Amino acid sequence: MLRLCSTSLSRGQILKNHKITFIQCDNGLDEEKLQSSNPQSCVYHAARRKHKKALQTYGLELPLLVVDSVIECANTLQRKPKNQKEAQTFLQAQSGNSIHILSCCILHSQRFYFVHLGKTSYEFSCFDKEDLEAYLKSQQWQNKAGAVMVEGFHKKYIKKQIGSTSNAIGLHFEAIKPFLELL
Repeated sequence: MLRLCSTSLSRGQILKNHKITFIQCDNGLDEEKLQSSNPQSCVYHAARRKHKKALQTYGLELPLLVVDSVIECANTLQRKPKNQKEAQTFLQAQSGNSIHILSCCILHSQRFYFVHLGKTSYEFSCFDKEDLEAYLKSQQWQNKAGAVMVEGFHKKYIKKQIGSTSNAIGLHFEAIKPFLELL
C-alpha cells in the first residue's frame, strides 16, 4: 500500500491498472507559486516541494508517491491551463509541432528514496479545428499539463513518439515498478 500524493485521475488509473493498492490524496501545494520558466527545473523543483509538503503532512507511515509533469513546446513551459483560453493557446502551439512531456517522480519509503526524471516526446500533425473546438468544450483538458491528453484528444494526431506512454499520461510506471516490489 502506498500514498499517491496527487489528485490526478490518470495517475490513479495507472496504479489501478497494475493492481497497486494505494490511497490517493492532495498534498495541497499551490503550483502557481512556483517561479520557474525552465521546464526541466520547474518539474524537478515542483516535485521536490510537493514531496516536502507530503512528508510534513503524512510522514512515512505509508510510502509516498509524488509526481509532477509539465509540457515543453517550442522552448516554452506549459503547466495546467488556468482557463479555456489558455488551453486553446497551448493547443494551438502544439498543433503541427513537437512537445516534450517532462515528469519527476519521487517514491519515498522508510527503506529507500527514489527520484526519477522522465521525458516522452511527441510530434503531432496539425489539429483539426472542429476537433479542437470539441475538445475545448468537453473540458477534458482541465487539470492536464499543457491540456495534453495523449490517450484521448491528441492520440489520432501522433506522428512520432519517443519514450514511455505511461510517463506521458502522468506516471512513468516502468521506472518505479522495481521499487514497488520492495514495498
